[in-house]
Amino acid sequence: MAVYLGAFEANAQSQVLSLKESINYTLKHHPSSTISQYSAQSAAEKIRESKSVFLPSVAGSVGLDYNIKLQTSIIPAGSFSPTETKLQIGNKFSNSAYVQADQNLFDKSSSLGITVAKVDKEIADLNVLKQNETLIYNTATAYYEALTYAEKGRLLRESEKQYATMVGILKLRYEQGVVKKSEYDRARVNYNNVQSEIQANDSSYKLALNTLKNSMGLELEAVITIEDSVSNADVKDLKLAESSLSAPDNIINYRIDQKNLELKSLDVKQKKAAFFPTISMYGKYGGNAYSSEFVPALSNWFDYSTIGIKATIPLFSGFKKKSQLAQSKFSLASQELTNKLNLQTYKLNVQNASTQIVSAYTNLKKNKENLLLAKEMMDASTIEYREGTATLSSLLDAEYSYKEARTNYTNTLLDYLNGRLSYYNNTGTISQFVNDLK
Repeated sequence: MAVYLGAFEANAQSQVLSLKESINYTLKHHPSSTISQYSAQSAAEKIRESKSVFLPSVAGSVGLDYNIKLQTSIIPAGSFSPTETKLQIGNKFSNSAYVQADQNLFDKSSSLGITVAKVDKEIADLNVLKQNETLIYNTATAYYEALTYAEKGRLLRESEKQYATMVGILKLRYEQGVVKKSEYDRARVNYNNVQSEIQANDSSYKLALNTLKNSMGLELEAVITIEDSVSNADVKDLKLAESSLSAPDNIINYRIDQKNLELKSLDVKQKKAAFFPTISMYGKYGGNAYSSEFVPALSNWFDYSTIGIKATIPLFSGFKKKSQLAQSKFSLASQELTNKLNLQTYKLNVQNASTQIVSAYTNLKKNKENLLLAKEMMDASTIEYREGTATLSSLLDAEYSYKEARTNYTNTLLDYLNGRLSYYNNTGTISQFVNDLK
């Protein structure tokens, strides 16, 4: 499969794609899929970042000072002498170096931050699935549109053959003086109209293929065609979709809503945790060196070390933290209401999709029968006209009925295919739709 699909850009020969092959290529090569995966990987790194708060942090510092002019200190008169005394204490060169390790012992807000990062990762993973579902839906929609134009083109070419035969017969009869020129001209007009429809449909088919290639993440210069068949959408093989609602957990957007609610709840807890103290410990080892000359200042060191525990206690922040907590609570309440509204919308979408697919199936079945009947009527009228037992007017009426039935059939075919796809998409079972493809 990979070799077959990877030859698109390099092979100018047209490749015939099934819907399943198109979807598989999309999921593997579309940039949007890769972007969503990068976001998930970034979220995973965010978890590592949040955990680093409770890992030791070690830092070192080295300094070299050359005191161009030492600071002067003044001792007031009367302390050691009756007059004011000026002193310069220090050395021209002073060096310092130390290493300090800090360890966070208690930080409730940062602990919750790790949980927040994990939930963010779960949302990112869900967004990967959501993006894949969107890509599947867009690819299938574009494929079905191209498939409909292909089916319409097949029916138009069947009509073109019949009109070509009719024009040939009428031309011969006109030359023999059996029919009027007006009858011959009317047949030619119909024949030309069909050819014009074929050209317009071919143009629409090419545009639909371009849309399909764009949905697949395929270069527009690639040459592809689709399976010129609607065997997967044959009316006799279709089953009515179930009208019962799918479990909400199957719907990716619903699961994302629940995770967003969890994030809002964690945000409230984090704002409350801001009122708790933070405790950390540290250890430091360093040394200083002094000298009036440069070289001795690099070797004459006096080391020191210290360890300690530090507690930071929030006492008053000008009501900033209290206001932030209130905002988080409002945001949580808003998310709860938003989730309820979204759930109703998801249920409505499922019900509408179920109604749409049942209606589209019924219409498709009727229009398929009408197409066959209209085809039989036109064939019978054509034979009768050749035998002289039917008028040209009755033949043209039969041809118009067939044209109308053909248009209705192709339109309802697209409606059904899109309706079925919409049902799978709204019930969160579009992956099952892909698995069921031939």
